[in-house]
Amino acid sequence: MPRILIDTDPGQDIDDLLAILFALRRPELEILAITTVTWPSDGRARLIRRLLRHLGRDGIPVAAGMQHPLRRMGADEVKRLHDPAWSMNHRCFAEPEEAVDAAQDDGVGLIIRTLMASREPATLCCIAPLTNIACALVREPAIAGRIERILLMGGETALNRAEHNIAFDAVAADIVLNAGVPVVMGTWDVTRRFVLGVEDLARFAASPLPLHQALSRAITAWHPAQSWKPGPVMYDLFPFVQVFDTTYYTLAETRLQVVTEGPARGMTVPNGGSGGVAVQVTAGVRERELRQFYLDTVFAA
Repeated sequence: MPRILIDTDPGQDIDDLLAILFALRRPELEILAITTVTWPSDGRARLIRRLLRHLGRDGIPVAAGMQHPLRRMGADEVKRLHDPAWSMNHRCFAEPEEAVDAAQDDGVGLIIRTLMASREPATLCCIAPLTNIACALVREPAIAGRIERILLMGGETALNRAEHNIAFDAVAADIVLNAGVPVVMGTWDVTRRFVLGVEDLARFAASPLPLHQALSRAITAWHPAQSWKPGPVMYDLFPFVQVFDTTYYTLAETRLQVVTEGPARGMTVPNGGSGGVAVQVTAGVRERELRQFYLDTVFAA
């Protein structure tokens, strides 16, 4: 049974919650802890706690992590990030404000403690900027030997594009890719091919389960903020499928470098020579079968 830690940034896009719901419903996965990253990481943690409460999984540790990337941010970017309408557009799903202890406020510490206490190496499933992971590796380098592999949604190799999770903190991504831990990357162009359509969303709205109804309300609150999308784009499902079933996505080994400065900051550039880091990168996906797999899981009796 794969033992996983989840690092996530729910609140800006809805697919984090929808993907983690899948992970929580899969009996193959043992979820050791969930951490959140990027301002407001505490507000994002409340979304996760609501999801866990609905599923009766309150025993999974949750902690809020780093609020800002390791790179320098401009004033306009900071202002945008701190606009709740942009960063937390479906906070209707959040648990109420709550007092938390220092451990719950230290996502980086939770990653370190969980890995060091694990009886065997665990897998990191990362569906957010990699700030928490990089900070954990810097704070306690010994955890690299406790990580079996890192499965992440992020990066792009087929298109001339800087993907958000890498670009938002390219410094952190560079640290993580060079940490000596095997990395499997679900790229933007491949992971975006599975989109929940109108009929799929209607199933959430029509379900008698309070969780499905609450998620339907969250999707309704989210969509106006990202109205250019036809529906929830399920980028973040990749790590939770790939960690236990390798039949849905095809991979190809590629040597990559993360651009950390300049106009191309955040791009994951293939390097055909000896430079860069060898990474397993998505090359394709069986999207129809994946859709059915997802729906069968989240709507299972």
